[in-house]
Amino acid sequence: MAPSTPPLQFDHKPGFEIETRDKKAIRELYGFAKKSIPALMDRYKLGYTTICRVLQYDRPERTRLTRTGRPQELTDARVDEIIEYLSETWENRCLDWTHLRDELKLPYTPQTLATRLKQRGYFRCVACQNPYLTATQVLARFLWAIAYIFWTVEWLKVL
Repeated sequence: MAPSTPPLQFDHKPGFEIETRDKKAIRELYGFAKKSIPALMDRYKLGYTTICRVLQYDRPERTRLTRTGRPQELTDARVDEIIEYLSETWENRCLDWTHLRDELKLPYTPQTLATRLKQRGYFRCVACQNPYLTATQVLARFLWAIAYIFWTVEWLKVL
């Protein structure tokens, strides 16, 4: 099977992004076919710095590796402290986001608090556990079940 060659149709317009397939072809010709940079410049009609920039890419597309921009105001450690405070008492758990912000003197908006707490896995709608049945309740239920175990037609009237 003959080796495949990189695409030959190269319609690059100055000022526009070079297509991914062409970037890949330039890297393959330089790495596998051992073409020199001047030969690639002649073939693709690109400048020296443009060819060198394409050869330095880590991946075919120039993608962001991580989040850019300003760092998050509310760090994970601070969110964990807020969760610990909320978990201390029932009154703290019942605070709405505005009162929580005011009580802890936080500079964040209530929406930011809600979003970051949700991202860290804190949810408010956790059902409280019902108390266990006492021995008298268990006995009363058992006796009731025994008393009505043989009802057949009567249950149809009730339901």
